[in-house]
Amino acid sequence: MFNVNRSTGLCALLFCSGLLTSQAEAFDLNGAWATGTDQCKQVFVKKGDKISFAQFSEEFGGGFIADGNDVRSKTVRCTIMSRKETGNTIDFRAACASEIMATSVNLRLTILDPDSVSRIFPDPAFAGMELTFNRCSM
Repeated sequence: MFNVNRSTGLCALLFCSGLLTSQAEAFDLNGAWATGTDQCKQVFVKKGDKISFAQFSEEFGGGFIADGNDVRSKTVRCTIMSRKETGNTIDFRAACASEIMATSVNLRLTILDPDSVSRIFPDPAFAGMELTFNRCSM
């Protein structure tokens, strides 16, 4: 027979299991992403199993590398603090730092397909502005 503590523990375990399962089905952002698949080899280099930015990558377009909760561009490193996925939209809250400053950033991505996302700029000053990124096979 279960007592209240065991029953509560079992409910907590089942609830957490459901959360882990739903997170496993979340969109996989890991990898290298460039503004065009034809730019991947100019933006990124791979040494062993590590992907980094090519020396003059900014001349060939933008890109970012996502690895778990770490996301980085050529000049900025971010740690994802929270992530909410609703339909084909992902909202992130991230702590970001460059060589000269640190800031908290809200990011929004629209999933176009498994290998394409579009960054949406919710700030009214950038209304209608979007950047599309494509996953690079490395």
